[in-house]
Amino acid sequence: MFPLSRSVIPVLTCIVLAACAGSAPSRDLAAGAETGRSSHSSGIAYRDTPIRAIESTPPRVNVKDDPRLGNITAKIGIVEFSDYQCFYCRDFHLQQFARIKKEYIDTGVVQFIHKDLPLRIHPQAVPAAMAAHCAGAQGRFWDMHDALFAHQGRLGQNLYPELARGLKLDEAKFNTCFESQVYGEGMRQDVSTARMLGLSGTPSFLIGKIEGDTLTVVRQSRGAPGFEVFVQEIEKLRQPPAAAP
Repeated sequence: MFPLSRSVIPVLTCIVLAACAGSAPSRDLAAGAETGRSSHSSGIAYRDTPIRAIESTPPRVNVKDDPRLGNITAKIGIVEFSDYQCFYCRDFHLQQFARIKKEYIDTGVVQFIHKDLPLRIHPQAVPAAMAAHCAGAQGRFWDMHDALFAHQGRLGQNLYPELARGLKLDEAKFNTCFESQVYGEGMRQDVSTARMLGLSGTPSFLIGKIEGDTLTVVRQSRGAPGFEVFVQEIEKLRQPPAAAP
């Protein structure tokens, strides 16, 4: 077990507060996030809002340093802005994500990219994200990512070293990484990107064409669409562009 040192707390708090700056959840929404019972849990304004098209100039999002799954040559990218304490983020990964991975990520069609959007109503969102990235420094980001969602009800300082041991990580390196907050700047950049795109709830998604380390956004969603909606959008992007008349 390692304690969350006092020096860590101000920086982590700063990141969490930044996630909702100018768009703080209401009291009712915060209460729903705690119980997991409200359809507006975890900052989602409209859970079932379909993915919407980008009507202005498509934004370009840098994904260079973000954790990815899938073939690096895949031309379609899905970016998820996520929070490990978010009920619907966990719900998405336990349900829709497994099907997306099987049919599109594992088959080389889609790259799936993770970005952090910790909400201030979730005190363990940033520490959990730090644990995931520190596991990633040892090549186990996605294993820790899945374990954090699987144990979402136990998020806290006792859980992170326990999961690190379960993944057979070098504990000394993991603890040093966690205490150093080396991934804090990356989280702040993710929060800044989300705010630029008008995203303040989790999960939120971007879908578009990816070339190297840049995603050109074609669609975005506040909330997790159903699997069939993801399929429709992916298939649209797989179609060759119409020939000029």
